[in-house]
Amino acid sequence: MRNHSGDDRLGDLLLAFINNACSQEEMEELFLLIGQEHDEQLLPLLRAEWTKAKDKGPAAEVNWDQLYGAMIARSHDLEQAPSLERAPSLPRRRRIRRSWIMAAIFFLLLVSGGVIFQWSHVNSTPAPLVVPVVSRFKNDVQPGGNKAILTLSDGSSIVLDSADNGKLSVQGNATVVKLANGRLAYRTAGHTGLANMPVFNTISTPKGGQYQVVLPDGSKVWLDATSSIRFPTAFDEKQRKVELIGEAYFEVTANPLKPFIVSVLSQQKDKGAELQKISVLGTRFNVMAYSDENTVKTTLLDGEVEIAGTAGGTKLKPGEQAQLTHGDQAGSDPAHISVINDVDINAAVAWKNGYFDFNRADIHTIMRQLSRWYDVDVVFQGSGAGKEFYGGMQRDLPLSAVFRILEKSGVEFSIDGKKVMVNL
Repeated sequence: MRNHSGDDRLGDLLLAFINNACSQEEMEELFLLIGQEHDEQLLPLLRAEWTKAKDKGPAAEVNWDQLYGAMIARSHDLEQAPSLERAPSLPRRRRIRRSWIMAAIFFLLLVSGGVIFQWSHVNSTPAPLVVPVVSRFKNDVQPGGNKAILTLSDGSSIVLDSADNGKLSVQGNATVVKLANGRLAYRTAGHTGLANMPVFNTISTPKGGQYQVVLPDGSKVWLDATSSIRFPTAFDEKQRKVELIGEAYFEVTANPLKPFIVSVLSQQKDKGAELQKISVLGTRFNVMAYSDENTVKTTLLDGEVEIAGTAGGTKLKPGEQAQLTHGDQAGSDPAHISVINDVDINAAVAWKNGYFDFNRADIHTIMRQLSRWYDVDVVFQGSGAGKEFYGGMQRDLPLSAVFRILEKSGVEFSIDGKKVMVNL
């Protein structure tokens, strides 16, 4: 059994981690101590450190008791997990202790503000800690949510986030239905003469909006903020073609006789040019094509896609990402496409799963994401733009909570309504 000084050391390391003040060696020591701890000893220590973090943290932003309950539930789930039970030679005492190790890690992620740290990139020198000043956050900004506008074939529009569930409209041969879970669905009522007449709808998300739609063939599409998808309410007999602006994640229903084609369009005003065309049969992939980003990124989770465009073409395999660089207008740096192998798929679809992923992202890249999701205008001051960030956080946090986490890396923020100042 560990002595009191050992308990103090574990507590000191836990608090250092919460304050982002652990060196790499101290973090290794922390998890070594957690691994050596018995479950009946670790629980009261975690409860004590949880209470300290709760007393210090902004209670208005975090339901600490609920998060602690989630940690306990997580440890129970881990204890019952099939992956643990598959090892019959492992004593039950060790299985329970392993559950508490994972629960402790879960606890650390929660009390450090929702940050998911990438351990291999942690510097041995602690990052400077900027103490947040409440007066800098004059008007907090809440995260985005399910917001979108459906534009019908006659040009009329429906605000989907305020529309009632149930039947919204009849478009051609399809009935448009808003489901109880908030997504939109198109239900085709068999073949009629109307099926030969193209009827198109468009779903658009504003800043701070996202939405999900089930297309007439059963394919599912998740739209991120400031994005739109245009599609027929009934696909023709030869192909299933949609037009995308912005970012979307696709789960395409397989149909070997009718390929699914995504035409990715430019987001810039007065430039409706097609950037690339993606052809698939049945697969899952993500397309990020914002005009304020340097590249168009197509990430394949499974299946196979073929990409064609003025910059060339390529085929992707699962785990690969195609990056289309726009090039310059002078032609000295022409547009080109390259393929990245073994890409971080979780990072590419983090937004769809409710997270920001800031793996090796600079502050400008981060603020573009935050600007789209929180619907704010960003102004930069200073010249410290070379810093890279690692890890991620939930997308359901208030903006001030996101800034408090990022400020641990030495960048200072202020909020004044929809205006955000970034002091580098």
